[in-house]
Amino acid sequence: MLKLTQIKGIIFDLDGVLIDTEFYQSKAWMDALKNYSLSLSERDLLSYKGKSAEVIENELKKKYGLNIKKGELVKKRNECILKIYKKEKIKLMPYAKETLAFFSRHKKMALASTGCKDEVLLKLKKTGLYHYFSAILSRDDVKRGKPFPDIYSLAVKKLKLKPKNCLAFEDTQYGVESAKSAGLFCFAIPNEYSLKQDFSKADKIFKSLKEAVDFLIKPKKIVMMWDWDGTLVDTMPPHTKLASEVINKHFGLSKEKAKQEYLKTTGFPFDVQLKIIFPKSDEKKRNLCAEEYHKRKLKEVYKNLKNIPYAKNTIRRLYKLEIPQIITSGTDENIVYQWIKKEKIEGITKVMGREKGVKLDHVKKIKKEFKNYSIILVGDSLNDMKLPVDLKIGLVLRRDLKTKEGLKKYKEFRKKANMVIEDLKTVPLIVKKWISKQKLYYEL
Repeated sequence: MLKLTQIKGIIFDLDGVLIDTEFYQSKAWMDALKNYSLSLSERDLLSYKGKSAEVIENELKKKYGLNIKKGELVKKRNECILKIYKKEKIKLMPYAKETLAFFSRHKKMALASTGCKDEVLLKLKKTGLYHYFSAILSRDDVKRGKPFPDIYSLAVKKLKLKPKNCLAFEDTQYGVESAKSAGLFCFAIPNEYSLKQDFSKADKIFKSLKEAVDFLIKPKKIVMMWDWDGTLVDTMPPHTKLASEVINKHFGLSKEKAKQEYLKTTGFPFDVQLKIIFPKSDEKKRNLCAEEYHKRKLKEVYKNLKNIPYAKNTIRRLYKLEIPQIITSGTDENIVYQWIKKEKIEGITKVMGREKGVKLDHVKKIKKEFKNYSIILVGDSLNDMKLPVDLKIGLVLRRDLKTKEGLKKYKEFRKKANMVIEDLKTVPLIVKKWISKQKLYYEL
């Protein structure tokens, strides 16, 4: 199956793929043919969609017995189409700019149109699409137009790539035949004018550009990873006070110094924090300190829990979006579950506490269980921002921004997090934007 990673170049047809001009194409031929007292309808011209102007001229001459010089009808048609495009507004096909913006970040891009050069450039500049292409080719650049392979072969050459590494987007049978004859992959996106044509040679047929891009990128689903202490429940002030007291008692560090060391290592279970702060200390000493901490925290930290503003509402809104939500914490799982039960919180898929390791262990387990999901993390710890997840949202509460420690934390978050927020109510909007971004702007 075709993978986007094997594609290095994208080559687009213009009319009917990127811009909605098929009606004007037919009108230009109809206007040109009136010079020869020949009145054709749009329906009469449907079978010529996708062919070069020279091929169409030859076929019309034979069919209607036109006694004209070679290129005469094409010249009149070009004059008519330029008048139309200078006067009329040119509409883009749905998702045209989004598709070009997406591919332009990672792939070489060319345009291969059956229009004349002046016409092609006028349309590209008028619609703001000109700057997306490193090579712009028209029927003026080749001897034979579509369905012959010439224009696609030249486009591949201009991109300095091999045909097997290029993908064409076409809306007509003859465009598909041109791309396939040149050895490219080709996606067909038929429109109302070409719907009944034969697209059997296309590698895949889609209803829109969006559908074709979604097929290639296969957007990931999302799983939310919540930190608990300091992110969903307001426990950092009492946690910090307790930690500084027990560290002061067992290790003789001043309470202020103990507080600073504790804050540097938040995001880990307290036992692990002590190993980081006092790596050379006696293990028995660390265990006694941790034991006292865990005994006292039940009364001093978790007895009267306060929620972080908007925590419950944010979880509920994400639950309505059917997004799995996992709480990961350095705290005991049963404490988190008690909070969930007491607050009647809906939407938490599971809890992963210190019983299941540190946060890095949690991430590994989430990735294993939720394969092909993007992980969005919301946390208030600098260590959380080091975790290997897809989107890191750092939370620094407004009240903390009034303190030196809070401002320092904010500056560090700006370096390590993808974004920093001051309250949780913005999270659902960020998630919705991420979902929308993945559908068409997924980072490869």
